[in-house]
Amino acid sequence: MAALVEVTALYGAEPDDVFASALQFDELMDAMSGLAVYEGLAPGTIAEEGKTYTVDVTFWGLIKMKGHVMHVERLDRENRVLQSRESGNGIKRWDHNLSVRAEGSGARWIDRVEIDAGWQTAFITRFARFVYTRRHKHRKALEITRQITRA
Repeated sequence: MAALVEVTALYGAEPDDVFASALQFDELMDAMSGLAVYEGLAPGTIAEEGKTYTVDVTFWGLIKMKGHVMHVERLDRENRVLQSRESGNGIKRWDHNLSVRAEGSGARWIDRVEIDAGWQTAFITRFARFVYTRRHKHRKALEITRQITRA
């Protein structure tokens, strides 16, 4: 059964700047430093609509997940929305909708991830909630909310 992870974070920066940073894989790798190492992404890579990126991810220097596929299905810069479909290593579906909207004098970054990993779904969704929360803490978010619900 699929589950939905939603993590939102408030930033004291311009929404366009926040969204631009979300598209940079270097920023992702920096936010994941100490937790995960990504192999297969060239420095300076920026998400592009229609592109598929295949990477090997090593967590905590111990757990290597080979062939994780990230496909950027939709990228709408004007409305600050990125939709990706990811899979690999027992994960049947990891549909990530990332959006950034103006809020007050800053920006609200919203990660909504629908995950289906078969019998591993409960564990994987909790891990996803941890990872997205950690990324926003690393980015110095002013406020973070998070939840898991059934999809």
